[in-house]
Amino acid sequence: MKNLKKVILPVALSVSLLGLTACSAGGGDTYVTTKAGNVNQKDVIDYIGGQQVSKAATSLATKKILLEKYRGKLDKSYVEKKVAAIQAQYGGKEKFEEYLKQQGYTLDKYKEEINFSLAQAYMINDFKAVTEDQIKAEYEKEKLQYNIAHILIAVKSETAPNGLSDEEAKAKADEIKAKINAGEDFATLAKENSTDTASAAKGGELGWSSKSSTSFVTEFANVAYSLKKGEVSDVVKTSFGYHIIKVLDTKELTYEEMKSELVEKLAVATISADSKVYTDALKKLFEEYDVKGNTEDLKNYISNMLAGKIQPRQQQ
Repeated sequence: MKNLKKVILPVALSVSLLGLTACSAGGGDTYVTTKAGNVNQKDVIDYIGGQQVSKAATSLATKKILLEKYRGKLDKSYVEKKVAAIQAQYGGKEKFEEYLKQQGYTLDKYKEEINFSLAQAYMINDFKAVTEDQIKAEYEKEKLQYNIAHILIAVKSETAPNGLSDEEAKAKADEIKAKINAGEDFATLAKENSTDTASAAKGGELGWSSKSSTSFVTEFANVAYSLKKGEVSDVVKTSFGYHIIKVLDTKELTYEEMKSELVEKLAVATISADSKVYTDALKKLFEEYDVKGNTEDLKNYISNMLAGKIQPRQQQ
């Protein structure tokens, strides 16, 4: 939920501020009349703060430019895939849309934010002259996907105070492995025994990943990605305890299925290595599209942002 709020709330503010400006253009600068006095545009801007208005206006301008510039590269199926994933986290389409409604948002606006995030990634990659061959090289590393499950018997530690001693954990893991070898169901044993309760509820399933994933510790990954579909590992020790790993399924994704995800991954890696890249790329974009503020507040905000004195808004 935190990640979703990072996406929604700044934009919701931007939209509301844009609405204020639109009201002003259409019907003078008085928003509310009362017997105690009126509320006008200056009152509202003074209350919100000129910098917040400038930030919102600049963010909206950036979005408008990027969605236009990269319109031909934005992948509708990628957006739908991301939406389906977040809907699942919220318990389904209806619950997710209800949450959006509570935030004063719509599904279409949320999809627009996914496109904005992807367009920002394209901007960064273009600025760094990332080639199609580089994206394809990443694809070769990630095209084979593994759906992995495990049973964990935790060893007692600061993070697992209810874990067993090392000797007890190893003995229990060996016992479970013997049951699997004898034909007992892996998922049932995971539900009954695994101390990783989140995956245990799903029969030990951890979801899909590739060999380039950083989700797993080295000892776990080395074994998991060496297994074939349906294979179960011997007992594997990691810093968490003892695992029994199973590859439930494998699949190979096409380049087109993965391209948008890889574009974003490369952009994130670039920014992680050098946080100035986003501001530098934005400066080049603003020069290309001749972006200028029409108020002193906006002029100062854009100038300070492009000079690195103010952090520009990025999608999370």
